[in-house]
Amino acid sequence: MTSFAEDKIFKNINEEDAKILLDIVDKKTVKVKIWTKELRLLDPKDYVPDIILELDFENIIIELQSTPVDDEFSKRGLTYVAVANRVKENDKDMNLIVLTTAEESKTIKYQFNNESVFTYHVINLKDLDGDKIIATVEPKIKKGLKLESRELILYALVPMILGKDMEKYIKRVVQNLFQVKNATESVKNLSYGIEWLIVDKFVKDEEYRNVLCDLLGDRMTLIFEYGDRREKKGRDEGMKEGMKEGMKELIENFISSGTTLAEISKKTGKSIEELEEILKD
Repeated sequence: MTSFAEDKIFKNINEEDAKILLDIVDKKTVKVKIWTKELRLLDPKDYVPDIILELDFENIIIELQSTPVDDEFSKRGLTYVAVANRVKENDKDMNLIVLTTAEESKTIKYQFNNESVFTYHVINLKDLDGDKIIATVEPKIKKGLKLESRELILYALVPMILGKDMEKYIKRVVQNLFQVKNATESVKNLSYGIEWLIVDKFVKDEEYRNVLCDLLGDRMTLIFEYGDRREKKGRDEGMKEGMKEGMKELIENFISSGTTLAEISKKTGKSIEELEEILKD
Protein backbone atom coordinates (compact mmCIF):
# COMPACT_ATOMS: atom_id res chain seq x y z
CA MET A 1 0.00 0.00 0.00
CA THR A 2 1.26 3.48 -0.79
CA SER A 3 2.91 5.23 2.15
CA PHE A 4 0.69 7.94 3.59
CA ALA A 5 1.31 10.35 6.46
CA GLU A 6 -0.75 9.40 9.51
CA ASP A 7 -2.01 12.96 9.89
CA LYS A 8 -3.31 13.12 6.31
CA ILE A 9 -5.85 10.31 6.03
CA PHE A 10 -9.29 10.96 7.54
CA LYS A 11 -7.95 13.95 9.46
CA ASN A 12 -10.35 16.12 11.45
CA ILE A 13 -13.49 14.21 10.46
CA ASN A 14 -16.52 15.20 12.52
CA GLU A 15 -19.10 12.78 13.88
CA GLU A 16 -21.94 13.83 11.61
CA ASP A 17 -19.93 13.11 8.45
CA ALA A 18 -18.68 9.78 9.80
CA LYS A 19 -22.29 8.83 10.52
CA ILE A 20 -23.07 9.08 6.79
CA LEU A 21 -20.84 6.04 6.28
CA LEU A 22 -22.70 4.28 9.07
CA ASP A 23 -26.02 5.14 7.48
CA ILE A 24 -24.88 3.39 4.31
CA VAL A 25 -24.13 0.21 6.28
CA ASP A 26 -27.30 0.62 8.38
CA LYS A 27 -25.54 1.19 11.69
CA LYS A 28 -26.81 3.58 14.37
CA THR A 29 -24.72 5.19 17.09
CA VAL A 30 -24.55 8.33 19.20
CA LYS A 31 -20.77 8.62 19.20
CA VAL A 32 -18.36 7.65 16.42
CA LYS A 33 -14.71 8.29 15.65
CA ILE A 34 -12.43 7.08 12.87
CA TRP A 35 -9.21 5.42 13.90
CA THR A 36 -6.21 7.11 12.35
CA LYS A 37 -2.94 6.25 14.05
CA GLU A 38 -4.12 2.75 14.91
CA LEU A 39 -5.25 2.18 11.33
CA ARG A 40 -1.77 2.84 9.96
CA LEU A 41 0.07 0.86 12.66
CA LEU A 42 -1.12 -2.51 11.39
CA ASP A 43 1.27 -4.53 9.24
CA PRO A 44 1.56 -2.45 6.02
CA LYS A 45 2.27 -5.48 3.82
CA ASP A 46 -0.89 -7.48 4.35
CA TYR A 47 -2.97 -6.32 7.27
CA VAL A 48 -4.16 -2.80 6.57
CA PRO A 49 -7.95 -2.51 6.83
CA ASP A 50 -9.62 0.28 4.89
CA ILE A 51 -11.60 2.06 7.61
CA ILE A 52 -11.97 1.33 11.33
CA LEU A 53 -14.63 3.11 13.37
CA GLU A 54 -15.40 3.00 17.07
CA LEU A 55 -19.13 3.14 17.82
CA ASP A 56 -21.06 3.13 21.08
CA PHE A 57 -21.03 -0.62 21.56
CA GLU A 58 -18.69 -2.04 18.94
CA ASN A 59 -15.75 -1.36 16.61
CA ILE A 60 -16.29 -1.99 12.91
CA ILE A 61 -13.90 -2.44 10.02
CA ILE A 62 -15.31 -1.33 6.65
CA GLU A 63 -13.68 -2.92 3.60
CA LEU A 64 -14.18 -1.84 -0.03
CA GLN A 65 -14.41 -4.84 -2.36
CA SER A 66 -14.91 -4.97 -6.15
CA THR A 67 -14.97 -8.78 -6.50
CA PRO A 68 -17.03 -11.46 -4.72
CA VAL A 69 -15.73 -12.49 -1.34
CA ASP A 70 -14.23 -15.96 -1.08
CA ASP A 71 -12.35 -18.03 1.48
CA GLU A 72 -9.13 -16.11 0.84
CA PHE A 73 -10.90 -12.83 1.55
CA SER A 74 -12.49 -14.36 4.66
CA LYS A 75 -9.04 -15.36 5.90
CA ARG A 76 -7.78 -11.82 5.32
CA GLY A 77 -10.86 -10.33 6.99
CA LEU A 78 -10.38 -12.62 9.97
CA THR A 79 -6.79 -11.40 10.23
CA TYR A 80 -7.93 -7.76 10.10
CA VAL A 81 -10.34 -8.37 12.95
CA ALA A 82 -7.81 -10.33 15.02
CA VAL A 83 -4.97 -7.83 14.62
CA ALA A 84 -7.19 -4.78 15.15
CA ASN A 85 -8.71 -6.47 18.18
CA ARG A 86 -5.23 -6.94 19.59
CA VAL A 87 -4.29 -3.26 19.36
CA LYS A 88 -7.68 -1.73 20.25
CA GLU A 89 -7.83 0.59 23.24
CA ASN A 90 -11.35 -0.33 24.36
CA ASP A 91 -13.30 -3.40 25.42
CA LYS A 92 -15.79 -3.41 22.52
CA ASP A 93 -16.28 -6.22 20.01
CA MET A 94 -14.49 -5.93 16.64
CA ASN A 95 -16.64 -6.68 13.56
CA LEU A 96 -16.23 -6.56 9.77
CA ILE A 97 -18.53 -5.10 7.08
CA VAL A 98 -17.77 -5.31 3.34
CA LEU A 99 -19.10 -2.72 0.86
CA THR A 100 -19.36 -4.16 -2.66
CA THR A 101 -21.19 -4.03 -5.97
CA ALA A 102 -19.96 -7.47 -7.00
CA GLU A 103 -22.61 -9.58 -5.24
CA GLU A 104 -25.82 -9.49 -3.26
CA SER A 105 -25.98 -8.45 0.38
CA LYS A 106 -25.50 -11.45 2.68
CA THR A 107 -24.01 -12.73 5.89
CA ILE A 108 -20.87 -14.84 5.61
CA LYS A 109 -20.10 -17.55 8.15
CA TYR A 110 -16.54 -18.71 7.55
CA GLN A 111 -15.51 -21.76 9.54
CA PHE A 112 -11.91 -21.99 10.68
CA ASN A 113 -10.55 -24.70 12.94
CA ASN A 114 -13.12 -27.24 14.10
CA GLU A 115 -15.33 -25.21 16.41
CA SER A 116 -14.82 -21.57 15.40
CA VAL A 117 -16.91 -19.51 12.96
CA PHE A 118 -16.04 -16.01 11.74
CA THR A 119 -19.18 -14.03 10.85
CA TYR A 120 -19.25 -10.81 8.82
CA HIS A 121 -21.68 -8.92 6.61
CA VAL A 122 -21.50 -8.04 2.90
CA ILE A 123 -23.55 -5.00 1.84
CA ASN A 124 -24.27 -4.38 -1.83
CA LEU A 125 -24.23 -0.75 -3.01
CA LYS A 126 -26.56 -1.50 -5.93
CA ASP A 127 -29.41 0.52 -4.43
CA LEU A 128 -27.28 3.65 -4.87
CA ASP A 129 -27.67 5.18 -8.33
CA GLY A 130 -24.18 6.19 -9.49
CA ASP A 131 -25.41 7.99 -12.60
CA LYS A 132 -27.89 9.99 -10.54
CA ILE A 133 -25.18 10.90 -8.04
CA ILE A 134 -22.97 12.17 -10.87
CA ALA A 135 -25.86 14.13 -12.41
CA THR A 136 -26.59 15.75 -9.06
CA VAL A 137 -23.08 16.47 -7.77
CA GLU A 138 -20.99 17.42 -10.80
CA PRO A 139 -23.15 20.41 -11.90
CA LYS A 140 -22.95 21.73 -8.32
CA ILE A 141 -19.16 21.39 -8.34
CA LYS A 142 -18.93 23.14 -11.71
CA LYS A 143 -21.13 26.03 -10.54
CA GLY A 144 -19.50 26.27 -7.11
CA LEU A 145 -22.79 25.50 -5.36
CA LYS A 146 -23.04 24.13 -1.82
CA LEU A 147 -22.81 20.35 -1.55
CA GLU A 148 -24.50 18.31 1.14
CA SER A 149 -22.10 16.06 3.07
CA ARG A 150 -23.91 12.90 2.00
CA GLU A 151 -23.73 13.96 -1.66
CA LEU A 152 -19.95 14.35 -1.56
CA ILE A 153 -19.33 11.08 0.28
CA LEU A 154 -21.53 9.17 -2.16
CA TYR A 155 -19.74 10.89 -5.05
CA ALA A 156 -16.40 9.63 -3.71
CA LEU A 157 -17.87 6.11 -3.83
CA VAL A 158 -19.09 6.46 -7.44
CA PRO A 159 -16.30 4.33 -9.03
CA MET A 160 -17.33 1.44 -6.77
CA ILE A 161 -21.05 2.05 -7.09
CA LEU A 162 -20.88 1.92 -10.88
CA GLY A 163 -18.50 -1.05 -10.79
CA LYS A 164 -17.34 -0.58 -14.40
CA ASP A 165 -14.55 1.42 -16.05
CA MET A 166 -13.32 2.03 -12.53
CA GLU A 167 -10.06 3.77 -13.44
CA LYS A 168 -11.89 6.17 -15.77
CA TYR A 169 -14.36 7.13 -13.05
CA ILE A 170 -11.62 7.26 -10.41
CA LYS A 171 -9.73 9.86 -12.48
CA ARG A 172 -12.95 11.79 -13.07
CA VAL A 173 -13.91 11.81 -9.39
CA VAL A 174 -10.42 12.75 -8.20
CA GLN A 175 -10.21 15.70 -10.55
CA ASN A 176 -13.66 16.93 -9.56
CA LEU A 177 -12.94 16.55 -5.85
CA PHE A 178 -10.06 18.98 -6.28
CA GLN A 179 -12.54 21.57 -7.51
CA VAL A 180 -15.02 21.32 -4.62
CA LYS A 181 -15.42 24.68 -2.91
CA ASN A 182 -18.66 24.83 -0.91
CA ALA A 183 -18.24 21.93 1.49
CA THR A 184 -16.90 21.69 5.02
CA GLU A 185 -13.27 20.71 5.57
CA SER A 186 -14.45 17.64 7.48
CA VAL A 187 -16.48 16.15 4.65
CA LYS A 188 -13.85 17.11 2.07
CA ASN A 189 -11.23 15.28 4.11
CA LEU A 190 -13.49 12.25 4.46
CA SER A 191 -14.25 12.15 0.72
CA TYR A 192 -10.52 12.53 -0.04
CA GLY A 193 -9.75 9.67 2.36
CA ILE A 194 -12.36 7.39 0.77
CA GLU A 195 -11.08 8.21 -2.71
CA TRP A 196 -7.49 7.63 -1.58
CA LEU A 197 -8.46 4.11 -0.52
CA ILE A 198 -10.23 3.46 -3.84
CA VAL A 199 -7.25 4.76 -5.82
CA ASP A 200 -4.80 2.70 -3.80
CA LYS A 201 -6.83 -0.51 -4.19
CA PHE A 202 -8.02 -0.27 -7.79
CA VAL A 203 -5.61 1.81 -9.94
CA LYS A 204 -3.28 -0.71 -11.59
CA ASP A 205 -0.42 1.53 -12.75
CA GLU A 206 1.78 1.81 -9.66
CA GLU A 207 3.34 5.17 -10.43
CA TYR A 208 0.11 6.83 -11.48
CA ARG A 209 -1.54 5.34 -8.39
CA ASN A 210 1.16 6.87 -6.21
CA VAL A 211 0.66 10.27 -7.83
CA LEU A 212 -3.10 10.28 -7.27
CA CYS A 213 -2.68 9.08 -3.69
CA ASP A 214 -0.15 11.78 -2.94
CA LEU A 215 -2.25 14.45 -4.63
CA LEU A 216 -5.17 13.46 -2.42
CA GLY A 217 -2.71 13.82 0.45
CA ASP A 218 -1.76 17.34 -0.69
CA ARG A 219 1.71 16.48 -2.03
CA MET A 220 1.66 18.36 -5.32
CA THR A 221 5.37 17.86 -5.99
CA LEU A 222 4.60 14.27 -6.95
CA ILE A 223 3.06 15.50 -10.21
CA PHE A 224 6.51 16.48 -11.37
CA GLU A 225 8.41 13.62 -9.75
CA TYR A 226 6.08 11.26 -11.60
CA GLY A 227 6.76 12.87 -14.98
CA ASP A 228 10.52 12.85 -14.35
CA ARG A 229 10.53 9.16 -13.41
CA ARG A 230 8.60 8.16 -16.49
CA GLU A 231 10.89 10.09 -18.81
CA LYS A 232 14.05 8.71 -17.16
CA LYS A 233 12.82 5.20 -17.86
CA GLY A 234 13.13 5.97 -21.55
CA ARG A 235 9.53 5.27 -22.47
CA ASP A 236 8.54 6.01 -26.05
CA GLU A 237 7.65 9.54 -27.10
CA GLY A 238 3.94 8.79 -27.14
CA MET A 239 4.08 7.76 -23.49
CA LYS A 240 6.05 10.91 -22.61
CA GLU A 241 3.48 13.10 -24.30
CA GLY A 242 0.72 11.26 -22.51
CA MET A 243 2.36 11.89 -19.17
CA LYS A 244 2.84 15.58 -19.98
CA GLU A 245 -0.81 15.86 -20.91
CA GLY A 246 -1.75 14.23 -17.62
CA MET A 247 0.45 16.68 -15.71
CA LYS A 248 -1.02 19.60 -17.60
CA GLU A 249 -4.56 18.44 -16.91
CA LEU A 250 -3.90 18.04 -13.19
CA ILE A 251 -2.30 21.49 -12.94
CA GLU A 252 -5.24 23.01 -14.80
CA ASN A 253 -7.60 21.40 -12.30
CA PHE A 254 -5.72 22.97 -9.42
CA ILE A 255 -5.94 26.35 -11.12
CA SER A 256 -9.65 25.95 -11.80
CA SER A 257 -10.19 25.14 -8.12
CA GLY A 258 -8.69 28.50 -7.16
CA THR A 259 -4.99 27.68 -6.68
CA THR A 260 -2.79 30.36 -8.22
CA LEU A 261 0.38 29.74 -10.21
CA ALA A 262 2.32 31.45 -7.44
CA GLU A 263 0.91 29.01 -4.87
CA ILE A 264 1.65 26.02 -7.10
CA SER A 265 5.17 27.36 -7.67
CA LYS A 266 5.75 27.71 -3.93
CA LYS A 267 4.52 24.19 -3.18
CA THR A 268 6.36 22.45 -6.01
CA GLY A 269 9.58 24.40 -6.33
CA LYS A 270 8.87 24.94 -10.03
CA SER A 271 9.11 28.48 -11.32
CA ILE A 272 6.04 30.23 -12.68
CA GLU A 273 7.76 30.23 -16.07
CA GLU A 274 8.15 26.44 -15.94
CA LEU A 275 4.50 26.05 -15.00
CA GLU A 276 3.45 28.33 -17.84
CA GLU A 277 5.58 26.29 -20.24
CA ILE A 278 3.86 23.06 -19.18
CA LEU A 279 0.44 24.67 -19.62
CA LYS A 280 1.43 26.08 -23.00
CA ASP A 281 2.69 22.69 -24.24
